[in-house]
Formats: sequence, structure tokens, C-alpha cells
Amino acid sequence: MVTTRRRYKGKVYETHLLRRTYRDGGKVKNETVGNLSHLPPDVIELVRRALRGERFAPATEMFGVTASRIHGAPGAVLKAADATLASMGHPR
Repeated sequence: MVTTRRRYKGKVYETHLLRRTYRDGGKVKNETVGNLSHLPPDVIELVRRALRGERFAPATEMFGVTASRIHGAPGAVLKAADATLASMGHPR
């Protein structure tokens, strides 16, 4: 990945190109595979890191639910059922 910066009339223009290098008859040549300039800076940085070999995993694989509390309507039904069972002398 190549980033170029140019100045023109006091403004800086930045271009991010995905390039590949190859040899043709002993000469080193470059081919532009894609223009990534339209992507947000954080996505460009992710692409750059991925090309360096860094591995990424979805957040669902990195974190898991260890405990959760019942709330809302299911919590109210469970509480009412517990109260009913307790009044009948049955433990939960």
C-alpha cells in the first residue's frame, strides 16, 4: 500500500493506492490494484495492518456473556411465579 501526498495551491491531497510490484523482462514495474482514497482513515489503517499480517477476529469471538440478569417482562413473570410457588410452600 502506497500513500502519496501532493501540494497544490496551498492544499494537501492524499492518495492511498493498493499496489503490486512485479518484474517484466528484468525491470521492476508497479501495478495499481485499487484506489482506497475514498475510504475513511480508520479503514485504511485496518487494511494497512492486515497487509502486514495482523489477524483480526469478530468481537463476538473475543468476548462472551458470563452472566446476565433477567429483566423486563420475563423477570416479572419469574418473580410472580416464585412468589406463587413460595406461598404454596414449594421451593424454587
